[in-house]
Amino acid sequence: MKRTRNAFTLVEMLIVITIISILAAMAISSISNAAQDSRVVLVRQQLAVIQEALNSYANRQIGLVSTSGGKPATVEQVRGVYNMPPPRITLATVKLSDRLNLIRTYMDNSNFGTNLVADDTNGRLTTEAMRQTNTYVTLPDWALGTYPKAQLLP
Repeated sequence: MKRTRNAFTLVEMLIVITIISILAAMAISSISNAAQDSRVVLVRQQLAVIQEALNSYANRQIGLVSTSGGKPATVEQVRGVYNMPPPRITLATVKLSDRLNLIRTYMDNSNFGTNLVADDTNGRLTTEAMRQTNTYVTLPDWALGTYPKAQLLP
């Protein structure tokens, strides 16, 4: 009597299921890493836009003649306005939103939509992509002998 085998054994089925599970786990992992990587790229792009706005603000303001017919603005005068935007009360009252207002006209808002948020309490600029990557941007004081910088922090 000859036995014919028309089905897989239990061991063969378990091996196939294990291999498929391993391949599926690798595929899911690479897809989620790609999504996180795209958020990081977007955050770096947003940082570059903020830095470019800072550069444009500084370059535009330096040498600009005031409307009252005064002398052209010097680097130190522009740095002073940046470090203590109006209303100039004390250095302790400088708000991130005040600095953001100085550079907002130089920004391409299509990179942010309406989700660029200035948190004056913590001194942080955030977007949705930054919140998802647990990062934020700060606009520290413009130090003497340097250029204004936007910093990305974890």
